[in-house]
Order: sequence, then C-alpha cells, then structure tokens
Amino acid sequence: MAALTKARDISAYMAKPHFNQKVILLYGPDQGLVTERADVIASHSGVDLADPFCLIRLDADDAAADSARLADEAHTIGMFGGARLIRVSGTTRRDLGKAIKPLLQTPPEDAIVLIESGDLKRNSGLLNQLSKSPNALCIACYQDLDSALEQLIDEEIVSKNLKIDRETRVFVKSLLGDNRMVSRGELAKLALYCSGRDMVTVEDVRNIMGDASKLVMDELIDAVSVGNAARLQEVLPKAIEAGNSADMITWAVLRHFQFLHLARSKVEQKRQPASSVIDGARPPIHFSRKDAVKRALGIWPLERIGRALTRLDGTFFECRQKADAAPSLTGTTLLALCLEAQALSRKR
Repeated sequence: MAALTKARDISAYMAKPHFNQKVILLYGPDQGLVTERADVIASHSGVDLADPFCLIRLDADDAAADSARLADEAHTIGMFGGARLIRVSGTTRRDLGKAIKPLLQTPPEDAIVLIESGDLKRNSGLLNQLSKSPNALCIACYQDLDSALEQLIDEEIVSKNLKIDRETRVFVKSLLGDNRMVSRGELAKLALYCSGRDMVTVEDVRNIMGDASKLVMDELIDAVSVGNAARLQEVLPKAIEAGNSADMITWAVLRHFQFLHLARSKVEQKRQPASSVIDGARPPIHFSRKDAVKRALGIWPLERIGRALTRLDGTFFECRQKADAAPSLTGTTLLALCLEAQALSRKR
C-alpha cells in the first residue's frame, strides 16, 4: 500500500520523485495543484516529453470506454525504444478502475502511467483499488492552506529579491484562490510588475491583482448564489474573457455550493450561527464577500442546495463532453440557479 496524504511526505516525494510504482494517481479538489505536481513528476521521469511517441495523453473517459487501451499503450514498446509516459486526465462516469486493473496485476516495465483525477472520496472505488495495490502510488492534492500560500509567496516574490511585509502578505493571500497554478501565475505577474524595486506594497497588489480572474469569479459566484441576475450577466463574459473556461466556471460555482451545503448543515443540524460558520471557513472568506456569502446561506435551504449540486455536477460533465456547447450549457445553468435564488429570497 502506497499513499501519500501528509504534507511532509508529499513534499519529500515531490523534491525527489521515484518510480518504484508504475501507476501514480494524483487526486484532489485543486486541479491546478494536481496538474503542477503531475508536471513535476513527468519532468523527473526520464521520458523525452518532446517526443510524441514517448509522451501519450489520454482522456479519462476514452480510457474507461475502452478498457484494453490503457494496458495496450503501457505495454507497447516505443518505436525508438526508451521509457514512455502515459498521462490520463479529465473526468469520467465510467469505471476507470477496470482499465487500470491489468496494470496493477502486470505493471509495465518501460512505461509510467500518471493519472490526474479530481476530488475523490475516501470510499471511492478507484482510490481504494489503487491505494491497496503495491504497484500504485496515490498522492493527495488538497487546496492551498495558509502555510502553502506562504510558501508560494516566498517562491514567487521573496526569491526575486523583493520584500513583502505582513499586511501585504495577508492582502495577497486574500486574493489567491484554491487553484495553485492560477495562484502561482498571479504572484509571478506581481513580481514582474515590481521588478527593479525593493518592496511590494498593498497598492502594487491592488494595481496588478485587483482585476484578477479570481475577483471576477468571486463576483460571478456571489451573483449566482444571491440571485443577482443583472450582475451575473455583466461578469460572466468578463470571467470568460479573463481566460476561465466554461467547465472551470461551473466547477468554481459547484465548489461554492459544496461549501454552502456544509455550512448550511452546521447551521441547521449543529445550530451554529451563520456568522461563526463563515468566520471559521478554510480557506478564509475575504471580508468583502462575507455579507454576500451570509445572504446566500440564508437564502438556500439544504435540500435546494443538494439539487443545485446535482445540476452543477451534470453541467460540468456535459461541458467536458461537449466543448463547443459548454459556454451555453454553463450560462443556462447559472442563470437558472440565479433565478431560483431570487425566488427563494422573495419567500423569506
């Protein structure tokens, strides 16, 4: 059994990846972190990543649909010899474990199979299957906590010979989201903006990160959850223009409704005050959003949040399957939820 879930163990592995297991699963809600760690592992694999015969990319749904394809790819000898890397990514509702099972029984000799998955529950069949096999390694990729964001700031700001005081650090962290790659990109942009100076200031952060896609996404999420249709129609195009794909926009709203579901459960079942639940959220909710989140928490009953989650999950899956129709699918679902929030608000 090989599973890495503790930050210390994961950091040690990522500093010096090994390939004792030929099947490696990366999973978690932070898709940016999953991808970033997959890139690091790939770079240490010894595979020529520029050679299309050595690096094979498969969609998870395609791999699951043809259960023999993944094993065939893994056991195929490269045209010019050498190690091969197979990266499996994306989402599927099919049984991916069936396609992976032959690899656990007979691991490939000259190939590494890297599986990039989303968030998996502890009782997930795929996670259980791989974590129990001596021929697989499972690595958890959870969203950035405070210490992880501090490390990112050090890597992208302090390492560039820029100083940043505690107040500015706190402000920067409040603008960073739960996608590690996006967070790193925003910090790199800030460092470039401040290049040639000694200190990063709060004003610098406002100037360069004030219109970041994270802020646009927050406005969109809050517009949906509190029923502000006019605002949703304004910010949805901005979110897309900022580089957010339709499926990732749906995913971000889905994540927020997951939080609302957990928070509402604490309010209804544990009788915790809404303000206390919001103040204790991790990662912390920026002070500028707390009123909107509190309003949403008061609007949506638990049962309706559950229905919204089901609809968002279905839309996310459809967006992945029908890329051309994804913007329309996302827009329709978000507007429907926004109008539902309006109706629920009027009843209260």
